[in-house]
Amino acid sequence: MVQDGRLIDDAFQRSIVSKLDRLYQDLLVFTPPPLLFGTKDSERVTAPRGLYIYGDVGTGKTTTMDMFYTSIPTTSKRRVHFHSFMLEVHARINHFRRTHHAHEDPVPTIARELARASRIICFDEFQVTDIADAMVLRRLLHEMFVCGVVMVTTSNRHPDALYANGIQRESFMPCIDELKLKCECVSLDSGTDYRKLVRESARVFFAPITQNTNDALMAVFARASQNARVQVNGELRFLGRSLRVPRSARGVAWFEFSDLCTQAHGSADYIELARHFHTLVLSNVPVMHMDDRNAARRFITLIDALYEAHVVLVMSSEAEINALFTGEFGGKKEGGCVGEEEVFAFQRAVSRLVEMQSRKWITSGRNDVLAEHAQRMDADTVDQVLATN
Repeated sequence: MVQDGRLIDDAFQRSIVSKLDRLYQDLLVFTPPPLLFGTKDSERVTAPRGLYIYGDVGTGKTTTMDMFYTSIPTTSKRRVHFHSFMLEVHARINHFRRTHHAHEDPVPTIARELARASRIICFDEFQVTDIADAMVLRRLLHEMFVCGVVMVTTSNRHPDALYANGIQRESFMPCIDELKLKCECVSLDSGTDYRKLVRESARVFFAPITQNTNDALMAVFARASQNARVQVNGELRFLGRSLRVPRSARGVAWFEFSDLCTQAHGSADYIELARHFHTLVLSNVPVMHMDDRNAARRFITLIDALYEAHVVLVMSSEAEINALFTGEFGGKKEGGCVGEEEVFAFQRAVSRLVEMQSRKWITSGRNDVLAEHAQRMDADTVDQVLATN
């Protein structure tokens, strides 16, 4: 997934993945016994130790957990946002009290029901903020662990910081201790907020070319393609010709500048490309001089084809748009009429590029995902595309 551009290589995330892989291997050989009515502590099931992943927002906790969840080869699993889970638990408790005698305890029954349905539960954004949740959780989690439920969860807080300064917090402390006993607590604080990265780099044109802009380009590609499976080195066939597509996913293609503009491609190639893909990522566009006039002409032709087909262009370049073509030859300004055609044509391309990074262009474009995000933005903001939760 890193190689095909769907994920950014992050050493901290790799360390979490290695721990999730340990749990995955343990689960492969774990066969939970059937749950009997009235399971007691003395009959508790010895299950693999889960994982409690905590850290700052946007560091990839949910992404890594979701990859783990998807890979588990069982149907006895559940992935749920913790807030939604607690709403469900309170609803179950209310229903139990309406249908049972007042002296009956709903928590053990609900825990067994949850365990029977899902022996592996993945919680997103585990947090405890009010006394009602705290008092239910201190017993519910204990009963679920007795039943052998394996828990993987993400949180912005270390377990020791859960329900901090809450009412009767001392009564919740046994729950924290059991969480740390039943789940390995691991921090995912890489120092990189990928959501912030997307917000701060929430444009369709990026300059200059740095690691940050490369990472941002990957984030846009993932957003635009809805994290679809990436096809590597695909091929378009038309008019007896073929065009290699290095990376593509759900109507989004990714090319290097050198792939399209330094090789022998013409308008027919670019028109077919624009017909087939609604979004094009073009990376590493260099500053072009008169020495590079052939590549510059192809670049201009490519922009014309994309413009006419209203393709959404996502681009990284060595310089800002207005500085991409110098009109110089051998380090000197070209005099007379020589090169005037290229300079004029490039000025037209620059004008089109400016329009193609506008909010209006994105919202009326063929990429529904980027259009939807652009529509949600403030009308005065014309250069942002990617809004994150």
